[in-house]
Amino acid sequence: MHKFLVLLLTLSSSAFAYKCLIIKNNSGSQSFRFCVNDADRQCFCVKNTQTGSIKGDNGGDIKLFSTTDCTGNFQTLGTNSGISNTQWVNSISLGASGKPSYSDGFCPNWYTA
Repeated sequence: MHKFLVLLLTLSSSAFAYKCLIIKNNSGSQSFRFCVNDADRQCFCVKNTQTGSIKGDNGGDIKLFSTTDCTGNFQTLGTNSGISNTQWVNSISLGASGKPSYSDGFCPNWYTA
């Protein structure tokens, strides 16, 4: 019975794994955390959000774009790495490597959305 419970807990915790990253405004007074399911990949538009810094939080394959739709040239950010002076970033692709990014075109100010 004990082995079954350990197996069940292991499977349950892996079924709810997420890839995340955190953005902060220039002063660091506001932050927003983006998360996607471990097996997914999503594009987040941040054009209308002040991005002073970006930090991966087990973020998987993170790509930073100057475009609003995660296309074109990009800079890669490590899974748990951080970068500052990121005002040039207009979209972020986050999640599983080797998958296309999904975007719904939503582009709010994430601190007030």
